[in-house]
Amino acid sequence: MGNYKKHLQIAREKLKAVRDAFDKDLYTVVGDIATKVVEQLIEADAARENIHFGTHRERHQFSGKRYPDEINAAMKKVWFAYGDLGYDGVNGDRAKKAMEHLDQILKFFEKNFGEPIEK
Repeated sequence: MGNYKKHLQIAREKLKAVRDAFDKDLYTVVGDIATKVVEQLIEADAARENIHFGTHRERHQFSGKRYPDEINAAMKKVWFAYGDLGYDGVNGDRAKKAMEHLDQILKFFEKNFGEPIEK
């Protein structure tokens, strides 16, 4: 199982932080942390097979091969929100869309992991 539980715990912690940031209208933070939640979920999944990534590119390649197109599309939208919100952080609509995509990703991983992510 590698570091599955460790990565899952980090994802949960960051998920709480991103929800809090969204509730407080801290939209640049939403972009940053939503991306980190997704990264930790992918790391948790890979860790179940003792796979660890040395680069972002490896993580993206793993994701592209492993997950359905609609999940990869949602992940890309979260990743792009990181840049978009970093430059236009006052955009609450963009942050809301990032959160909606994150929720879609969470549902996928909860089913994949067989356990709730958000507690």
